[in-house]
Amino acid sequence: MDYNKVRGTIVNGIKDYFKKNNFQKAVIGLSGGIDSTVAAYLAVEALGSDNVAGIFLPDSVTSSQSRDDAHEVAGRLKIKAHTVEIHEIVDFFKKLDNQFNSKSEIPLANSKARARMMILYYYANVETALVVGTSDKSEAMLGYATKFGDSAADIEPIGDLWKTEVIELGKFLKVPESITSKKPSPELMEGKTADSELGAAYNVLDKILRLHFDEKLNADEIAKKGFDKNLVGNVFKRIKLNEHKRKMPPVIKID
Repeated sequence: MDYNKVRGTIVNGIKDYFKKNNFQKAVIGLSGGIDSTVAAYLAVEALGSDNVAGIFLPDSVTSSQSRDDAHEVAGRLKIKAHTVEIHEIVDFFKKLDNQFNSKSEIPLANSKARARMMILYYYANVETALVVGTSDKSEAMLGYATKFGDSAADIEPIGDLWKTEVIELGKFLKVPESITSKKPSPELMEGKTADSELGAAYNVLDKILRLHFDEKLNADEIAKKGFDKNLVGNVFKRIKLNEHKRKMPPVIKID
């Protein structure tokens, strides 16, 4: 892949979108991860440092490394940066966990992603800005995102790049090595990485996803190429289960 061409295409796409919609400013949630970092670099190239703000939104699960990386990115890009702790919001949802007798970690984890997006859109309204999304193609195809949480945005600059491509683009853009080398994690639940939740690393998952979405192979055909049959089956199950996340809510038509 010609990453210089990819960079130019995305930067021009951001410029065009903001111009057509009469916006100059952007806000992006900085997590210290590869996706938000690459999206931030591209947004700054397209709009300029003065027009981009980054908001770091930690809670108790957020690692010190993520905090350091997010702050380093903001400093390198010379963008306006804010830190908004979401502990009090999370505590409220913990009370709901008890009230509704939740037996799963997922509702609380998803509430964090949605709380973060509410804050980003609040800031966007204050500054008359658009929210730059940070979802990549791998997450979208797997449904590995929170509906109306981290999957919500006004534009998705890296949405047509697989995770492994985002990492390579990050290296091309010379983002901090501590970010390109770390294991991806949404940091919504203690001790959970993308690998542990998805069953494999992205360098394996992306190959399976490419074979299915780009080459139109089914699960059996992919497994015959040397991939673990159970892993392939789990990937296809996740794709089907989360199909609703890749579509707009349906409108029931009245004749």
